[in-house]
Amino acid sequence: MKKLILTVVVSLMLLACEKEDASVSVKYEVSNATAGTQIAYRNASAALISEWVEFESLQDSWSHNMMLDPGAIVYLSAMYMDSASSVKVRILVDGKIYKEGSSNNEPEKYLTVSGTIPYNE
Repeated sequence: MKKLILTVVVSLMLLACEKEDASVSVKYEVSNATAGTQIAYRNASAALISEWVEFESLQDSWSHNMMLDPGAIVYLSAMYMDSASSVKVRILVDGKIYKEGSSNNEPEKYLTVSGTIPYNE
């Protein structure tokens, strides 16, 4: 009987020590554009989504929110056509900047940020 109780207690202790990585909040942001911009991103289902967004001023922005597990791939890309425009792309994980990039006066070039959601240590 003592061996059974000891086995149960040790098993529970081992289970309690295992780390569980909970889902994290991920936000994609595109801003600082003043013209139409092609935005491509990987969604929570791992599908690549493409949208055309018309920006009219630097105050306009676009965002997409989702929950992802650690180890998931994140991808955000933007391309604008107007040589007088610019764009800034950011990926935030739990409200903190994970990846970001910007482009100014470089039309018809993709600006891409991507990575893998880190595991908590």
